[in-house]
Amino acid sequence: MAVEKLSVSLPGVVAARARRAADRAGVPLSAWLAEAAEAAADLAEAQAAAQDYAAQFGEPDPAELEQIREELAEAGVGAAESPADAAARAAALARLLGLPEERRAG
Repeated sequence: MAVEKLSVSLPGVVAARARRAADRAGVPLSAWLAEAAEAAADLAEAQAAAQDYAAQFGEPDPAELEQIREELAEAGVGAAESPADAAARAAALARLLGLPEERRAG
């Protein structure tokens, strides 16, 4: 995977929280930030797609919205990740990144 080295500025509190989160996940800060940035970009793209859809087809009616919410809930969207799933995800990411065993979570 190609990577691009960037220089970013974060408020001190945000940087400290990100470092703690990365440490808890057992991944380097850059990997944690990359995952967070990807999640934020996914959300922004989904919001833009929803806006485009609404502009083209109109807003869904309340009954449609309720059905969509129910289907998303049934699929587990928005549900909290279990500690076991979070540990497994962090361990898999650590393996993919080639981290030494002592840095791997899970």
